[in-house]
Amino acid sequence: MIIQERPANGLDPQGIIEIRELILKLNREQQITVLISSHILDELSRLATHYGFIDGGRLVKEMSAKELEAACRKCVRMEVSDTKALARVLDGMKVDYTIITNQTADVYAKVNVSHLTAALAKENCEVILMQEREESLESYYVSLIGGGKNA
Repeated sequence: MIIQERPANGLDPQGIIEIRELILKLNREQQITVLISSHILDELSRLATHYGFIDGGRLVKEMSAKELEAACRKCVRMEVSDTKALARVLDGMKVDYTIITNQTADVYAKVNVSHLTAALAKENCEVILMQEREESLESYYVSLIGGGKNA
């Protein structure tokens, strides 16, 4: 195991690429685990297979890269009068979605808005809000830790 704190700190762009490739090579070829402490979240997203989010010295959340990718996935946040009706319509359209509350869902595919709203109207389901969302790693961290204070 290798522990690194901000391994790319102070390096020029070529040096950053080289250190990233070295870390990946050590992990891949010699099965060495590399624990990296960094606030450069974009760089971590190019290396990490697992994340631990720390606030005030305490581990707040631990998750795999796949779990984090799902949490930051681009979607359309829908607020509707009846998520059961929404689920029926989306299932019929074979669209991936997650029900958040009894009025809110995230839809993970491009859908024809006219077709969707017409199908929902047939189910007596009113569309209250549709909003495109894509959460970056940074915004996910801020929402997890609680924005407004230094991380």
